[in-house]
Amino acid sequence: MARSLLAKEQEAARERMAAGGKGGRKVLKISGPSEALERIGRRFDMSGRQIRKIMDVCEAAAADPDRFAPLVEEMDRTGKVNGPHTKLLRMRDEIRILDLAPVDGRFRTLVLDPPWEEDNISEAAGHDYATMTLAEIAAVPVEAWAEDNAHLYLWATNNTLQVAFGLLEAYGFKHKTLLTWTKPNLGLGRYFRNTTEHVIFAVRGEMRTRAAARSMRTDHDWPVGENSAKPDGFYDLVRACSFPPYGEAFQRQPRPDFVNLYQAPAAVREAAE
Repeated sequence: MARSLLAKEQEAARERMAAGGKGGRKVLKISGPSEALERIGRRFDMSGRQIRKIMDVCEAAAADPDRFAPLVEEMDRTGKVNGPHTKLLRMRDEIRILDLAPVDGRFRTLVLDPPWEEDNISEAAGHDYATMTLAEIAAVPVEAWAEDNAHLYLWATNNTLQVAFGLLEAYGFKHKTLLTWTKPNLGLGRYFRNTTEHVIFAVRGEMRTRAAARSMRTDHDWPVGENSAKPDGFYDLVRACSFPPYGEAFQRQPRPDFVNLYQAPAAVREAAE
């Protein structure tokens, strides 16, 4: 229904534009899809963003009913949109990850931002990307990527800190200190609302930090971006305090100087050539 109404809104906009052109009148504004979705949403006491989510789920189900049709059924059964849409994004990310493989190479500095499974209140409050079990994260080939003397920056949330520390020995690293990212707004949380996230700094061998680390704080108020995106300031810190070459596993977006340690096979072959 939303797609049909959106098509009608867009057709009406085209007619208004044509009418304005014929009479020589100036057309001040042609509403875009987002404005049309807001108007449609008001008919159903919803926001345009909610209408867009419903359309995303329905379009995915039409393209791949075996995989995504149950999400439409869930929306119809529960009357809720956020949970099924979050599942849609997570399932799409799982499909993407299935085509990734670890790259070869050794690095003096490694950054890991594992997609931790967490104890969330609801599906809607869960992650919109694929997560991994502790066993899967423990199997990441960190030891093979690390040079004999290397630094590791391991991201962990408040409720995964204990298990994150437990990974260090298997990875071949020793804990040295903890960096904390303090955020201005309340985040999600089951017992308390999270406003912090942490980076475990660990060392393999005897490699010290660079001179900049001697004046570097362990708490940082870097700005917050999109869900799970790490701040540019963190990467500036790593470049200033540790040594290249830099490798990053579970990279959310390309970063200058940081090799993406999981890539599609075609990209792995190109890098090898």
